[in-house]
Amino acid sequence: MNTLIEEALCNYKIRYPQVEFIRHNENEIFKVTDMLSSKQYIIRIHKSSKRFSADILRDNENSFDLHMSELNIIRSINKHTDICSQIPVKNKYGDFITKLRDGTLVTMLTWINGKTIDEIELTDKILFELGKMVGKFHMFSKIWGENKKIDRYCYDRKLLKKISFKLVRGIKLKFISNEQFRIIKDAIGRIYEVMDELELRKYSKGIVHCDLAKSNLIVNENGHVIPIDFGLSGISYYYMDLGSLFSHFNNPHQQKWIVNGYKSVINETIEIKYIEAFMVFQIIFFISTHIENAKEYKWFNTAINKWSRDYFIPLARKEKIIERSG
Repeated sequence: MNTLIEEALCNYKIRYPQVEFIRHNENEIFKVTDMLSSKQYIIRIHKSSKRFSADILRDNENSFDLHMSELNIIRSINKHTDICSQIPVKNKYGDFITKLRDGTLVTMLTWINGKTIDEIELTDKILFELGKMVGKFHMFSKIWGENKKIDRYCYDRKLLKKISFKLVRGIKLKFISNEQFRIIKDAIGRIYEVMDELELRKYSKGIVHCDLAKSNLIVNENGHVIPIDFGLSGISYYYMDLGSLFSHFNNPHQQKWIVNGYKSVINETIEIKYIEAFMVFQIIFFISTHIENAKEYKWFNTAINKWSRDYFIPLARKEKIIERSG
C-alpha cells in the first residue's frame, strides 16, 4: 500500500480497510472495503498519473473549490433526481475533502454495486435507459445549474486553443507531423463554427459529465444505468456528452436507441452534425491528454491517422461521419 493511501485512510472512520487499486488517470482511485461493517467505498487521491496530462484544464491541480463543486453536483443529483449515483462521504472531522500533508486532496464516495456496461449484453432496453439517464442529467443541469456559479472545467473555444498550442509542442517533440496537425486544426475550425451556431440557442449548454466511457457507466441489478466518476465534469454544450457516448458506442443501432432514450426526456430535435463535432472534440481532447507520453504508445500515430481519415477530415469538409440506423 502506498504512503498516500495509508495517510488518506487515517482520516476516515474505517477501522479494518481492505484496499484494491482501480485505476490512475486524472485521479488515483481505490476501492476500500470496511471489513468490520462490509461497507464499500471509492477513495480518490487527486493526483494525476504521469501518463495522463490534464494540465490544459486547470492551473491548480489541488484546487479545493474545483473538487467541492464536483461533490456538490453529485449531492444535488442525489437530492433532485431519481438518477442512482454515488454519495460523497465525510471524513472523521466532518469534511468532504481531506488535505494530506503534502497538499494532495482526497475525497471518498460510496461504492456502486453492478457491472460496467461493457460487461453485460447491450440490449435495446439498456441503451434506451442509458440515453434516458443522460437526458435526465441534462434536464437537471438546465434547472439546477441555471444562474449558479460552478467552479468546474470549461470545454469551450478557449480550451480548444490551449489544445492547439499543446499539439504544436507535439510537433516539436516529433510525436505528430505537420500534416497531422493541419488536419486536426481544420477539424477544430469546424468545431468553432458549430459552437457559434449553438451559442445562438437558448439552454444549449450547462453541466456535462464529459467522460461517459463504458468504464464510467454501471448497470445495477435493477437495470438502471448509473454514471460514475464526475472528475472531468464541467461546463459545455450538452452535445459534448452525446459526442462522448457516440465515441464509445459507435454502432448505428446502439446510437439510435441511445438517442431514443435521450429524446424521451429532452423533447428537442437532436442534430447529428452537432454530435459529430463534439465526438471529434472528445477525440482531440483525448489526444492532447496523452501527447506528452506518445513515445510510450505504439498505437498513437496509427490511431491519429485513422481518426484523421474517418473523422477529422470529413468533419472539416462537412461530410457525414455518423451513419444513421433506421
